[in-house]
Amino acid sequence: MKYVRITVDGITYNLSKTNNGEWMISNRAPLSEGDYPVTVIATNEFGKEIVFDTTDESLIEVLTLLVRDGTTVSGSRMLDYYPYVIKIIEEFKAITCVEGFEIDFLTSDIDLMVNEAYLTTMSESRIKQWEQKLGLVASVEDSVEDRRDKVIATIRGAGKLNTAMINSIVSAFTNGVAISYIEDSTLYVKIQPPLGNKQYRFENVEKALKPKVPAHLDLVVTRDYATWGEIKDNYASWSAIAQLPNWEELRLYVAP
Repeated sequence: MKYVRITVDGITYNLSKTNNGEWMISNRAPLSEGDYPVTVIATNEFGKEIVFDTTDESLIEVLTLLVRDGTTVSGSRMLDYYPYVIKIIEEFKAITCVEGFEIDFLTSDIDLMVNEAYLTTMSESRIKQWEQKLGLVASVEDSVEDRRDKVIATIRGAGKLNTAMINSIVSAFTNGVAISYIEDSTLYVKIQPPLGNKQYRFENVEKALKPKVPAHLDLVVTRDYATWGEIKDNYASWSAIAQLPNWEELRLYVAP
């Protein structure tokens, strides 16, 4: 890059390039306490600009300048352990403040690491790592949750295909189960209504199941649901339906 500049709190600063190739600047922080988004603009030798800012969710943490009033949660707790004659000394206040910032950052990082360790709470950047590891290609139509479901379904689909695996793969998308059986050299999978009204893309379930099906079998995946006629046959009247504990029970009803 030929030039690099940053914008903080509406003010733009030019960065200087060091001998080891890094870009840096030393400047006073904004006077008011708060979280300040940072915009980085890099310009190459041809005049083309590349902008990095907090509209990219993966950059929010690294492109946010935190300005505090000198007190931190951990710093305040540490000061409480000192006797009064010590904690009123300005040097001790400064030391515990700096240490408190670091401990608070570590605490935040621990929470982040815990979230990243679980498939159900991992961030989009972690999902991307799993996609690369598993050889998955995200569709432009897939939401972050769709991509997460694909990763979970792929991991659950390791091993020999059986009823338990089919249910596990389907559950990754719907939180529910499926009825599966083989007939005339075809594996039929009927997806039951999703629990908790979870939104999912039907084609993603089919794509997750297809590679697991033996070559000698065809695959037919359908949604299982009840028609109004079947509901009418099962419940004597609208009054009987009104007596149900909640509408979820009616929504999940599938005729036997």
